[in-house]
Amino acid sequence: FIYTTAKKDYAKKLLEVLDPKKKLIRHCLSQSDCVCSQGCYWKDLTRLGRDLAKTVALDHTMQGFPAQVGGIWEPQSLGTPWVCGIQPSPCAPQAANWISVPPWSGDPEDEELLRLIPALRQL
Repeated sequence: FIYTTAKKDYAKKLLEVLDPKKKLIRHCLSQSDCVCSQGCYWKDLTRLGRDLAKTVALDHTMQGFPAQVGGIWEPQSLGTPWVCGIQPSPCAPQAANWISVPPWSGDPEDEELLRLIPALRQL
């Protein structure tokens, strides 16, 4: 599935490019599925209702993933004062689920996801 902090219209356009035949991506979560605090949107993996030990997030930035304290999302755990743009702590539970990938620029020759297949198969 796709989980983006972008608005639903943008997410739909993204799906048209990534999966034009609608065979690969079954779910798309967008900004309305994110946690919003002080104008910032966060992809909270706990909202998926899945075992985080079996969940991986591929993203070009960890900034969209919240820190959590005791299993509860808390913007205050990002530091005081909390403002948009502060990255969650690398030791935040959801950081363990994050694999860094370069931003996709639309290059049809981009094979980054193919490069990750062997590592993902080992999970």
